Amino acid sequence: MNYKELGLKAGLEIHQQLNTQHKLFCNCPTTIKDDKADVVVKRRLRASAGETGELDVAAAYEQLRGKYFIYNSYNDTVCDVELDEEPIHNLNDEALHIVLQVAMMIKAKPVDRIQVMRKTVVDGSNTSGFQRTALVAMNGKIVFRGGSSNGEKSEVTIKTVCIEEESAKIIDRNTEFDAYNLSRLGIPLVEIATAADMRTPEQVKEVAEYIGMVLRSTGKVKRGLGTIRQDVNVSIKAGARVEIKGAQELRLLPKLVEYEALRQKGLADVAAELKKGNAAAEGKVFDITNILGSCESEIIKSVVAKKGIILAAKLKGFKGLIGKDFDGVPGRRLGKEFSEYAKAYSGVGGVLHTDELPKYGITAVDVDKVNKELGCGTNDAFVIVAADKEKAEKGIKAVIERATQAIKRVPSEVRRANEDGTTTFLRPMPGSARMYPETDVPLTDPEPYVKGIRLPKLLIEKAVDYQKLGLSADLARAILSSDYAVLFEEIVEVCKSLSPSYIADTLLSYKKELAGVGVSAAAAEMISDENLGKLLAAVDAGKIAKESVIAVLADVAKTERLDLSKHKVISGEELEDELRVIIAANKNLPFNALIGKAMEKLRGKAPGQKIVEKLKSLVSQ
Repeated sequence: MNYKELGLKAGLEIHQQLNTQHKLFCNCPTTIKDDKADVVVKRRLRASAGETGELDVAAAYEQLRGKYFIYNSYNDTVCDVELDEEPIHNLNDEALHIVLQVAMMIKAKPVDRIQVMRKTVVDGSNTSGFQRTALVAMNGKIVFRGGSSNGEKSEVTIKTVCIEEESAKIIDRNTEFDAYNLSRLGIPLVEIATAADMRTPEQVKEVAEYIGMVLRSTGKVKRGLGTIRQDVNVSIKAGARVEIKGAQELRLLPKLVEYEALRQKGLADVAAELKKGNAAAEGKVFDITNILGSCESEIIKSVVAKKGIILAAKLKGFKGLIGKDFDGVPGRRLGKEFSEYAKAYSGVGGVLHTDELPKYGITAVDVDKVNKELGCGTNDAFVIVAADKEKAEKGIKAVIERATQAIKRVPSEVRRANEDGTTTFLRPMPGSARMYPETDVPLTDPEPYVKGIRLPKLLIEKAVDYQKLGLSADLARAILSSDYAVLFEEIVEVCKSLSPSYIADTLLSYKKELAGVGVSAAAAEMISDENLGKLLAAVDAGKIAKESVIAVLADVAKTERLDLSKHKVISGEELEDELRVIIAANKNLPFNALIGKAMEKLRGKAPGQKIVEKLKSLVSQ
């Protein structure tokens, strides 16, 4: 694909949780809990105008949805600050130090004074109705290899580095309410926003990888699923800036950018066709319950049975364009845009339209009746929304609005990343009206923090050092690009009898091996660095055999605690006794078969090499 011809521009916003002792504005620990809540709170949030007197469009949208929110709270990880029942405390010094260190590593200049701001957010992810954030540094840059076909170095501008509080963790969504876990709320985040300097999907991934490497180089960021998120801003020449939220996997980034570029191209192509045909989204809404109420459609029957209504609107000049597939994007067409918009604004399950009818029990005769009622011509289409009265009215209004946008332009909006690389409409693009100063926290001078900062060596600069430790070039790159580089160094420093290659291999492979013995990815993810370090230290001391590592970690995943007692290496005397019993019971077996018998019984109770050596000694006697 010729992205230059498309005019692709992309930028990144990377949010990384910091591994601090306590949260950003209180003394609660930064531990996320998922067990039964100690307290459950129900809230409604309302949008209010900021200091400019304007109501932010995204906030107004969230209020329009009419949802309430459920919050799970925990006595040991949540306090009145997270519940919005107490003013926030001063900014976390440890977190600010880390963010300034990151800023200096990417050559961003600290601001003169740090002013905490309130950013209006009424989607329920913060109990207060806003998220606190502060600009820390600006105008940085990163230079990295890649991003071009000839392997030349590429430069990307870092617009801002911010410190902010993590949102609450979503645990349930439905049409009436969203439920959140408050233990995550308030964990410190660093937010790094780049300029729209990237011109290909692969370059977006490369920049994200590089920034992730910089963050891990500090040794002060959290690790694991959900601790880092990438938001991508994408536009093309004929499109508009669209923000894609919540990409957690780096591998997904190129596909997200590619699909969004093609989605915008598809919308731009449709808009050109609509303008050519003098299309219009007529605002008149027709109640066609009497016309379709007795049709054979199960969708319609279900709505009518619940005393709902069927509404329709005429779309002049839209016929053939609502159901037209966008090239290169799975399942994407203008009709899909209508459905997402209607669902987001009203909660309706879907939208029916001319290009997919007759179908779903709606016959050609039914279609003709609707066309006649709405006065549709040969090139005109209609859309249908069937639901209870309130939802149907909101839904058809949303479709008309989206159809109007389709004629004029590609809309600037916020979309949610899906696992297959496609996206779903989330909300309108927020404006500047949502930001205003936080009055409960004094201004902070960054200078005293900056003076005491020492910049760590970047992980990519350590590749040569790792190879000197005996790691292959591939293994060095693998551990450096993983989340385990800092932990690897800590363990190598302590465990002198274990080869660095073994330590690296273990850290990189244990999750896959645990999956092979039935441990879920989520359970494996909960194994702490502390327990990994203690286990390998026990192997180093000869207390645990290498062969028992996965068995021990499987127990840790199940019990959430490290218990070495049942996996301890047996003494030399005990080993000799066990081997004598095996030899006596298998006198006629060749030596290799004896080894198999011994390993079968003693694997994990003693190092394999020691078992073989002792067995050979006893047999020779």
